[in-house]
Amino acid sequence: MSKQQTIRHFRLLEILKDSRRYNPISVKKILNSLDNNYLIKVDTRSVQRDLEFLAGIFFGLDFVIIDRSYCWYWRDDAKVILIAGLTPAQALSFTLIKKYLTQLFPSVALNELEPFFEYSEEALTRLQGNSIVKWPKKIAVVQPTQTLIPPQVDRDVQCIVSDVLLLETQLEIEYQRLGQTVSSYTINPLGLVMRGSISYLIATKVPNNEFRLFALHRIKKAQQMDNPIEMPIDFDLQKYIADGHMGFNMSEHTLEPIQLVAVFEKKSANHFYETPLSEDQQIVEYSEDSVLLSATVIDTEQLYWWLLGYGARVEVLEPEYLRHKIMDTVRGMAKHYHI
Repeated sequence: MSKQQTIRHFRLLEILKDSRRYNPISVKKILNSLDNNYLIKVDTRSVQRDLEFLAGIFFGLDFVIIDRSYCWYWRDDAKVILIAGLTPAQALSFTLIKKYLTQLFPSVALNELEPFFEYSEEALTRLQGNSIVKWPKKIAVVQPTQTLIPPQVDRDVQCIVSDVLLLETQLEIEYQRLGQTVSSYTINPLGLVMRGSISYLIATKVPNNEFRLFALHRIKKAQQMDNPIEMPIDFDLQKYIADGHMGFNMSEHTLEPIQLVAVFEKKSANHFYETPLSEDQQIVEYSEDSVLLSATVIDTEQLYWWLLGYGARVEVLEPEYLRHKIMDTVRGMAKHYHI
């Protein structure tokens, strides 16, 4: 192989690097690119022979005939070709993305990233002498609550849900709550949120636009619709979460801002100085071994569960209905333990 052929092969790979099945590049465009960008003049037959040669070396390089013209592209399952390779930090980043963030990626993006995931794993294997390879063993994500085994989500359902979120089309689902029969819904998917080990699809029902949360693992079947979603006016996912909707609203008082006033054991309240409950939080001395905390918070079931988790180390003073709710719970617990 001559030097000129080798250079031409590298230039062809550069021209083809962004081509995929949905945007193949015709031989005519390849010829123009060689001439205009690299000052390489060559005939059509030579380029075609070069491409056939490269297709025999590099897995995934393919062609399709469009309007009687050969158009070349990389298949989705093509191996990643990086002449300079990934740096150790880049390979590590792809490895961590795959481990911790894949549930939040649309399926089309994951399909595009899969070759990079494979390449990164191979690259880190070859870099065993580099200290950065040990990094995944030095970090972990720990849930602040009791660890539960994540429920299994149907792979097809997860892919379809991510697709409709990306394309903003309506979705038809078969949904089964625990112990209940399967129900069918047509919904407008608005957002996907991971809450602990469970993923929830935020959506509105068609036709009444009622907001609902659908646990992904309870969706038994999903089908993408052609209709575009009906987006609620001024909907913002981050605001929706900040307003307390992911804390669940299971009583008449929930999702309203309240002034929480509670007496905490001093040792249990120390972390509030570093991680306050709210911007207007105030803590004052209450007794020798306790403090009085007040803060404006959103009233959710999550707040109620969180307060119960402190047991005897907290006493809720206000609001009164929340104090009585916890009192009723404590009385019920006392009966179970025959106190």
